[in-house]
Formats: sequence, structure tokens, C-alpha cells
Amino acid sequence: MSRRPAAALSASLVAVKGTAAPAPDMPGRAGSPVTAADNSIAPATQEQESRPGTSDEPRGATGRAGEGGLSPLNFRVPASFRREFKTYAAGHDMKLNELLRRSFEAYRKIQGD
Repeated sequence: MSRRPAAALSASLVAVKGTAAPAPDMPGRAGSPVTAADNSIAPATQEQESRPGTSDEPRGATGRAGEGGLSPLNFRVPASFRREFKTYAAGHDMKLNELLRRSFEAYRKIQGD
């Protein structure tokens, strides 16, 4: 097989962080085309750039701010506990987050909180 020579990069092809914008003819969320005025993006502060996902309003997986949305809860557990937890949830036709929520509620009830 013959290799094609690598294409030379031009300055117009190289993206600069924070300057990305949609194509001028790309439809907006409401279905209307994006105008040049809509293309401007407010620059992020230094703190927001260093901590991705931070903002004034908490946002959930549904994209809505507040308590109604879902947020990830990430932590590590032993593989044996994970297997047992998932098996119990599946055996009782529950989602993992529902089992965790019910477990936490039961624990708080026992503790008197």
C-alpha cells in the first residue's frame, strides 16, 4: 500500500480554545439559522476554565437547574460489593439509583436523622 502525503495545515484549520462557533448556516435550537450576533460567545473566567462543569446554577442530566435534575455521584467500591449491589437491584426489579436512594433513606431513619 502506498501512503498519501500528509496535508499541510493552514492557520484557518487550527482551532483555538474558546473561539469555536457554529457554522453560519447551522440552524439554531428554535430552528432558525444562527446569525453573526448569535455567534458571539462570552469568555469564561479563569476559575471556570480550570474547573469544568462549574457554574452559578447547578444543572442536572436533564439540563434543568435545581433539584428536579439528576447529577452524577461517582465513587469507587469493591468489585464484590458492586456485583452484590447490582444483583440485588436486578433481582428486585429496581434501578441502581433507586436502591441507593432507598438504602440511604433507611439508614437515615435508623440513625434518627
